[in-house]
Amino acid sequence: MKLKYSIPGKIWFINNFLSYQMFQGIHNAIIKERKKLNIHSSEGLWNKTLTEGMKAPLRVEVHNYKPFEKLKTLIKSNPFCDLRNITQINTIIHIMNKDSGVNWHDDHSWKYGATFYVNNKWNEKWGGEFMFTDKVEHGWIPPSGNSLVIVKSPFKHKVNPVLTSIIPRISIQIFMK
Repeated sequence: MKLKYSIPGKIWFINNFLSYQMFQGIHNAIIKERKKLNIHSSEGLWNKTLTEGMKAPLRVEVHNYKPFEKLKTLIKSNPFCDLRNITQINTIIHIMNKDSGVNWHDDHSWKYGATFYVNNKWNEKWGGEFMFTDKVEHGWIPPSGNSLVIVKSPFKHKVNPVLTSIIPRISIQIFMK
């Protein structure tokens, strides 16, 4: 586990978040089981401004999935930001196919939001970057397998549209209060 980038009190980007074995287990389970999951469009569930001008991501909320329970525990106990007082955590699998993305927002109804990247490989030409901005800082983070981005609300961020039809951008969204 390595802190790659942070703006203290706002955003943390952590590489190699899980052991290789645990990461592969989560990756393989999602890839193998995604057709069995009740994955559906986020259209109609989200405010229209979140996906205006692009396709809505596919999603499914996941409860009581053993590997995610371990992932949630590790997120709460990470050494870079203190999340020990978190009492509610929701996990959602997001799948973004070509032209899917999310416009600027700040996850205002949650205290923290996190994105765990599931893709083993991602090419910079495929889009899907995590963008962030406030009055002082701005930048972007590439989708990088086994990496975690934690954002403290309110902090504006977005996901650029996916540009490839070769492979979907797959992530686990973790929302915390």
